[in-house]
Amino acid sequence: MQKIRKWINGLSVKAKLIIYAYAIFTPVLILICGTLMVHNYKQASSDRLEGNRANVESLAENISLLQSDVKDYTTYICINQEIRGLLSERDSAPYNADARLWQNNGPMEVVQDMISMRGEIKTIAIYPENGIRPYLRGMDGSVNLSTMEDIRQTQIYQETVDTKLGMIWKSVDADDSGPYLANFSDKVVLCREIYDLSHKKRLGFIVIGVGKSKFEELMTNMVKEGGEAVMVVDPHTGELVTVGDVDDKLKKYLTAEEFRQQDYREREKDFIWGDYEVICTQLNKEGAITCKIIPRQQVQAQIRSVVYMPLALLFGLLIGMFPFFMIISNLVTNPLRKVSEAILKFSAGDFEQQVKVETNDEVGQVAECFNAMVGEIKKLIDENYVITLSEKESELAALQAQINPHFLYNTLDSLYWQATEAGNDEIAESILSLSSLFRLTLNQGRSIITVEKEFELVREYLKIQKMRFPRKLNYELHIADEIKDAKIPKLIIQPFVENAIVHGFENVSKPCKLTITGTRTGDRIHFEIKDTGVGMKQEQIDALWENEPVNYSKQRIGRYAIKNIRERLQLKYHEQYILKIESTVGEGTTVILEIPFEEGD
Repeated sequence: MQKIRKWINGLSVKAKLIIYAYAIFTPVLILICGTLMVHNYKQASSDRLEGNRANVESLAENISLLQSDVKDYTTYICINQEIRGLLSERDSAPYNADARLWQNNGPMEVVQDMISMRGEIKTIAIYPENGIRPYLRGMDGSVNLSTMEDIRQTQIYQETVDTKLGMIWKSVDADDSGPYLANFSDKVVLCREIYDLSHKKRLGFIVIGVGKSKFEELMTNMVKEGGEAVMVVDPHTGELVTVGDVDDKLKKYLTAEEFRQQDYREREKDFIWGDYEVICTQLNKEGAITCKIIPRQQVQAQIRSVVYMPLALLFGLLIGMFPFFMIISNLVTNPLRKVSEAILKFSAGDFEQQVKVETNDEVGQVAECFNAMVGEIKKLIDENYVITLSEKESELAALQAQINPHFLYNTLDSLYWQATEAGNDEIAESILSLSSLFRLTLNQGRSIITVEKEFELVREYLKIQKMRFPRKLNYELHIADEIKDAKIPKLIIQPFVENAIVHGFENVSKPCKLTITGTRTGDRIHFEIKDTGVGMKQEQIDALWENEPVNYSKQRIGRYAIKNIRERLQLKYHEQYILKIESTVGEGTTVILEIPFEEGD
């Protein structure tokens, strides 16, 4: 979390606004889309389930109607008086002698018309129990068993007799003869007893074969997607018709007696079995069980397709909001960017910066404060910094005027030539040193000189002082070659040298030594002015840093010059310089000065 916060803190305001906007809106959109997903999932699941249930119930009704029509057809045969009369005859011989037995003694023309009207009926067979020759007819070339004795030997006969209703539906494939001598098409066969209820006597047996294609025609419309299947199961005999591929284990479960014999009112109408969803219905106790099998993978794919819509909407909104967030962030950050640019220019020294205020919000207030600050700082600089700098330059000029009156320069030059012509070399040398000193001090009005020039000025000054104190003053100058061309402010060494002579040597009789050194340490220049004079007390050192009185014109050079040096160093180097004085009474004084190293031109 700390790393994330650190990363965010390093971003621009524009990026932060966009991130914060997404952080606010994204959870809301996720909540909305999540709600839509849950709702759509439930709705899609419910709609899909209800649709499949309705389709299965519709198919079950159509199959039930088809079976009812065939069953009604057999009922007509069972209750027809002419047919029942034939089945009730005790002497079958006279009837069997008639080649047109059934046409002459029964309503077979009506029966045949009914068969012709119902194209799904492929075969019909009526087997009398009284020995009369059976009525056999096959419309698809199939051949029924020819005698009642033959049909009694079949399993389908036995299953029919064993049922309470005396009627069953059973699937008979083309390669499974069952009640046929030869079967040439897949059929769903209805077998039914003809029974005399008053005498509790079986009169005959009916076998009607219905082409499976009629059932499949009804069921095919139910299989809309790959992998789906529809299966019709008889509660007594098992599988009747299947369209599509059904897993063997699932088929075994659906055709098992345990499943078939469940109460149709309590059986689950939809359930999950392995990797499949099964939707089934049974309209009544004896009705066929109609099942639709759907792979769960397909179900999930259908639901996902509905669920993906809110996800697509979520991503679309997140992407679509980016330009909007960009516009909003630009509206907020553009004024801040202008303020930032103005601050950078201001920090680079452009004190004329002003930001145009276009709004009254917090950004506008910041801009107004910046403008006011810039104005105040510019005014402060104009009124204080420039004035102070001018005062320091004036003070430096006054200092130069005390040690180097310009009007004396030409006079000294003339005196030098006169002394030379007169042969007074000592006086000429003194005048030349004094003239060089003034020339170096003036330096054509420049306030920045090289270290070498500053030491040359000090050397000329010391030559003159040596003439004053030939026995009492000894001095040494040491300057490192690497700092000779470095740039420094003019007159930051000489005043300390003069101060050492005036205050440290003038009033003593013993010989004194003055050592001036200049070295480089890293990126800094180190100066030391060390004397063996009378030294100073700490209160005298502290007095050097005190503010000067207004009237300093009568004071001797020293404290004013030192204070002037410190103020000039402060203006140029700010806090990057070191100036300190160490002194011991009776032993001498050391001045230490450190400033940044600046390469010369």
